[in-house]
This record gives sequence, structure tokens and C-alpha cells, in this order.
Amino acid sequence: MVFLLSACEDESESSGEPEKHFRVYEFNEKYIIRGIANLLKEKGYTDPKVDYENGKVETEFIIVGNMRTRVETTVKKIGRREKEVTLVITTEKNTKKEGWKRTKILGKEQFDRFFDEIEMQIYRELAKAE
Repeated sequence: MVFLLSACEDESESSGEPEKHFRVYEFNEKYIIRGIANLLKEKGYTDPKVDYENGKVETEFIIVGNMRTRVETTVKKIGRREKEVTLVITTEKNTKKEGWKRTKILGKEQFDRFFDEIEMQIYRELAKAE
């Protein structure tokens, strides 16, 4: 996901688990999952793994320069109409001495932008279905 890697302004080492970000949508899970998968394909991830049964979409790492990024999403029903989407973006930097080291390069603004793009893609998926 080249746009994510190029979005880095502040870079800091990160230990432990990557940050999880959440957003709630009122769409059918099928369209949310399809929207996420197609958006990731547009961003350069080939063959995101889609698991409709468990509501997951995951990618392999994409390497750009000395950075690599992977995306994991989970869609979970939290109410009659509401679905919570969890987004985890893992970024790692290749250091000569230590190999791949987790790095934090994204802030809330980049996650919000990504969620907005997911929502637009969901609307595209809904339009295809009609």
C-alpha cells in the first residue's frame, strides 16, 4: 500500500502489538468485506485473503524500499444493523543489524482517511449489486 508508506511523517519504533482502529458501519457484512478486499487490490495488494465466514480480510506484506506493510481487518456484528470494522496496519522497517523491526508511521488521520475510503468502496459495491 504505497500511499500508506508515503504517508509517513513521524517514524518511531514500536514494540508489542500494532494499534487497532475501529469504525462502525450500517451495511451488510458481505458488502463491507467485498469493499475492503477491492480497495486493498486497488492499493496494490495482490490477492487479499478473504474469509466471509469469520469476517476477515488480510494481506501479505508489500515491500517498498526498506519498509513493508500488511493490512488485517475484521468485521463483527455489534447490533442489529451495526457492524464494527477493526483495522490493523503493521509497518516494519528493514534495519541492517536487526532485520525487520515494527515501526509506527501512521497516525489517526491516516486511519480515518483509510476508513473513509473503505466507506466509499462499500457504496461502489452496493451500486454494483443493483
